[in-house]
Amino acid sequence: MRPKLRAIAVLLPAGLMLAAIAHGQFKVSARATVTPGVAKIGERVIYRGEYVGYGIPRFLPPEPDSALTWGTPRITHVAGRLPERRWGAARHLPSGNRYPPDTFRVEVPLQAFVPGVYTLPGLRFLPFVNPSGKPDPGNVARFPQVALVVASTLTAADSTANLKDVHGPLKAPWWERVPWLWIAAAVLLIAAIVWVVRRLRRRKPKVVAPAPVAPAPRRDPVLEALTALEALRRDALPEAGRFAEHAYELGRILRRFLEATTGVTRPGDTTPELIGALRASDLGPDDIQRLSALLRGWDLVKFAREPVDAASAHRHEDSVEAFVRASAAAARSAGASGRAVA
Repeated sequence: MRPKLRAIAVLLPAGLMLAAIAHGQFKVSARATVTPGVAKIGERVIYRGEYVGYGIPRFLPPEPDSALTWGTPRITHVAGRLPERRWGAARHLPSGNRYPPDTFRVEVPLQAFVPGVYTLPGLRFLPFVNPSGKPDPGNVARFPQVALVVASTLTAADSTANLKDVHGPLKAPWWERVPWLWIAAAVLLIAAIVWVVRRLRRRKPKVVAPAPVAPAPRRDPVLEALTALEALRRDALPEAGRFAEHAYELGRILRRFLEATTGVTRPGDTTPELIGALRASDLGPDDIQRLSALLRGWDLVKFAREPVDAASAHRHEDSVEAFVRASAAAARSAGASGRAVA
């Protein structure tokens, strides 16, 4: 839309409304009340005014009065509210205008501190605004006057009462006058300074070197094996019928001796793993075959409950002892020959 056409479209309705108001087609009504109508000195009352008409009114501030104290006005716009009178079934104005008038309400708190009867002047307002958006100062209207009765707080019987002099406001108690916020801030600041100083002065802990661990004394595998065999013979497990336990203890003694002397077996090896590792050691084929037969026989006694007698169990003890002593003798002869060659 062109600028000229847009301006005509905006100003035409406003001009028509102004023309209608000027010809008296749109009437303006205003009324005012004060609640309560009878109040005590200093009691807060509400001045209410209602404007019904077409156009946008501009409410002016209350006129100053030494005996009255006005508060801040509160203005409410109720759009499309019809007057109390109905204009037929079509609910439109007699002039043919189908738009209901606008209703504006204004509320102002009011206090009076001198007893007496007051005739409150109506609040001033401008009934409409011209198309330029500025109020028309020559078209100032008022709400109707309202009467307000302000009664004294003393009755007639108290008209001769001896009133005390007016005193100033009392001081607040000391706990309300202490600046707790500043005190708390100062305490926190001091605590922070103390914490920082202690952190700066804290010395680093001295690193103490751990005490050297004494090496464990070297054990003689031959002596350990022979001592364990002697203790096993004293327990007399075969005579008590505990052949599976006897086979387990013999296998444990032999396994620990092989781990200490051959260096190829590991704790937890199964019987096939242990025999396979012995083939890579310095043991001869006869020793490997004899040890393999002993280990497999003990597995049958432990897990398959193969029957065995006490004599056979003692022969197994002798076989382990003979193997231990033969290995010790071979190690001593190998050491002697090595020293001779050196």
